[in-house]
Amino acid sequence: MARGTAPFSNAALREVRRRRPVEGRLLSAAELARRVGTSKSRILAYEKGTSVPEPRRIEQLAGVFGIPPRRLCPAVPDAADGIRRLRVAAGLTSAEAADRLGISRNTYRDLELHAKLPARRYATLPQRLAEVFAVSPRTVHRSLDSHPQAAERRQEITRLLAALFRRAHETGRPAGVGTDEPELRALARLLRRSAGTTCRLVDHELGRLRGDLRERAGEEATAAYGQDEDDIRRARSRIELLTERIDRAAVQAAASWTRFLAEAMTSRQWRLLVRLLNAEAVPEGRLLDFGEPEAWQGLAAQGLITRERTPDGGTGGFVLTSEGLARALHEARLYACLYPRVPVPSRTARVVARRKFLDARRRWTPAAPVQNRPATGPVS
Repeated sequence: MARGTAPFSNAALREVRRRRPVEGRLLSAAELARRVGTSKSRILAYEKGTSVPEPRRIEQLAGVFGIPPRRLCPAVPDAADGIRRLRVAAGLTSAEAADRLGISRNTYRDLELHAKLPARRYATLPQRLAEVFAVSPRTVHRSLDSHPQAAERRQEITRLLAALFRRAHETGRPAGVGTDEPELRALARLLRRSAGTTCRLVDHELGRLRGDLRERAGEEATAAYGQDEDDIRRARSRIELLTERIDRAAVQAAASWTRFLAEAMTSRQWRLLVRLLNAEAVPEGRLLDFGEPEAWQGLAAQGLITRERTPDGGTGGFVLTSEGLARALHEARLYACLYPRVPVPSRTARVVARRKFLDARRRWTPAAPVQNRPATGPVS
């Protein structure tokens, strides 16, 4: 597809015009042209594939037939075309999308062609994209994640992490990383974060990895010297699970970090979420004491908070949703790396929240066998 053109299926337009009645009859090429303000020859060129309509024209064509614009896009999309397809489905040119997002056209071009989020707007732009394109944030993240260049960056992040994680296997001394190390600085550039933030993230993962290695060593001792067959069997099963987790540490961290950083709340939003977790609910009259309305709106748009219902059926302050509760529990330590100056959830709040989280999961999810339990759980 030529650079700057919209993803468009000439066969889809031809099929729709010949099979989908409008006001009780099929449209000729001339009639369709009249309705969208162009010529018959241009419509025929669209259908032959010798001309590609602009996003606005695709939206007009779809509107005539009462179908979403995506129906006129290729059935099997190019992975590199995800964001552009969302823009076209919204009927926007790249310039219009950039203006609505409040970013430069060059920045938007990098986003669409290379799946690169600007560092200054890294935490908030995916949500704005979802709003402008009228899709879910998950759809935006899926389009960004599937881009070939995003996959290449994840591979390079994995390679750098594997090199840094080797020191976790060195015995007799603590494992740590410095901000001046070449691999760390290269990793920071790929993550588009400061060397200090990246260093904290790596040290966090090194600590988790050392914990797994220490646990595996203990299980190996049990498997080798245990006097009970059941204990030996359990130890061997645990060794197998831990070994897989250790071997995949770099791959898993690369995938989880890129997703976490792309979806991360702003520091203000995270501060508000911690206050909600610590206080259970924030009364209506104190909402503006804790942050700007945009921060609350962003949390609500992500499904992390909701309005508390009062006994008379009205609405009160904000409370955490189950998704917000899960994010606060699972990602607290990552946010501590990202925003070290923001207070962490209190221990009492974490204990209460974890109990609620586990109770809800037990009510809705059947218990899994020991060997199939998730490798990670809520952080303590």
